[in-house]
Amino acid sequence: MIDINLLRQQPDLVKRALINRQKDVSILEKILDQDKRYRELLGEVEKIRAAQNQISKSFSGKPSDEQISTGKELKTQLKDLEEKLNIVEIDLNTLLEEVPNLPADDVPIGKDDSENVVLKTVGEKPVFDFTPKHHLDLGEALDILDVKKAAEISGSRFGYFKGQGAVLEMSLMFYAFKKLTAMGFIGMIPPAMIKSKTEWQCGYASNKNLFGAYYSIPEDDLIFISSSEHAVVPYHQNEILNLSVLPLRYVNYSPCFRREAGTYGKDMKGMLRVHFFNKVEMNVFTLPDLKVSDAMCLEMLSIEEEILKDLGLSYQVMRNCTGDLPQPNRRMYDLNTWFPGLDEYKETGSCSNCTDYQARRLNTKVKIDGQNSFVHILNSTVVTDRVLLAILENFQTKDGSINIPEVLWPFTGFKVISPKS
Repeated sequence: MIDINLLRQQPDLVKRALINRQKDVSILEKILDQDKRYRELLGEVEKIRAAQNQISKSFSGKPSDEQISTGKELKTQLKDLEEKLNIVEIDLNTLLEEVPNLPADDVPIGKDDSENVVLKTVGEKPVFDFTPKHHLDLGEALDILDVKKAAEISGSRFGYFKGQGAVLEMSLMFYAFKKLTAMGFIGMIPPAMIKSKTEWQCGYASNKNLFGAYYSIPEDDLIFISSSEHAVVPYHQNEILNLSVLPLRYVNYSPCFRREAGTYGKDMKGMLRVHFFNKVEMNVFTLPDLKVSDAMCLEMLSIEEEILKDLGLSYQVMRNCTGDLPQPNRRMYDLNTWFPGLDEYKETGSCSNCTDYQARRLNTKVKIDGQNSFVHILNSTVVTDRVLLAILENFQTKDGSINIPEVLWPFTGFKVISPKS
């Protein structure tokens, strides 16, 4: 949620941000009207409270009948006004939920991911003397991927990792997890389900574009996480963090669940776009300073890049445009990895600075010089299943084998996945 003071003081700035994000600007007038009503009621409430205090101070002994009568009248008026104030405040916050975070000045203006900007391309694409295969064709031939059986059991957009494929999957996750903990990140394996209020506090559920994007169990008021961020970022809700612990850095492993509503027909072959996948992710809490959090965003991005380099994969760093920013984000970078079987770069991770947008709902603060301020919160992918799929396509050989990147050998216990004779 944005700071209401920003809208009060710089409405044109917020309006421009909404236009750049292709959002309806008419909501701003509704918010300002409701805010005016809220502040008027708040002023009336404060006057009555002041009058009550004045009466209390005037007591020199037993209160007079007039003082008692006035006190009762003020109490009744206050109760009525507080009820009205509460209703107006709820309506005001509901409207504020629809306003996304303001994009950074250097975020390119665009309508969707087709207008994201390539910042750099790193690494050499592999050269084959044969036509490279799709990861599903490779995986089925090696008997390490199975989407057909998954479709029978779970439906479309699911898959099995089998045999050496399963070992490779777990090896990739643990390699990334171990690398980050060695860098000082605190390891975390969070719950895979959270309360609906917690999902709302993370700032995604109020974005109408994302309604229905998650799986839920309404009767238990539980939502399956679509990223470990949704369970780890709220870990410090309603806390005032000690300045000395910042930046507070977590690396998390979790299963992730996404409905992928509205993407029918897109990346349907194989396991690029599935309802369930594994992920290692970074979540970081920093000082509430744009220079500090933006610098941390670049640091997290560099860690993502280092891992892709370790694995020997070619990738592109993208600066996401305004139309492709999620609701809480000030900025976001995508990392797109080369898939030779698809003959294109596909997203395998992202890195985002959400500033204090999430912290405001989660009430996560830090005390600085005696003042409590909302922290800045960042999230970044380390690896997902998609990186494994990229490994299959990039390190395939003419006979259908897969050479395993050297950094994973200590974890897999094998250097190659070969066809069974």
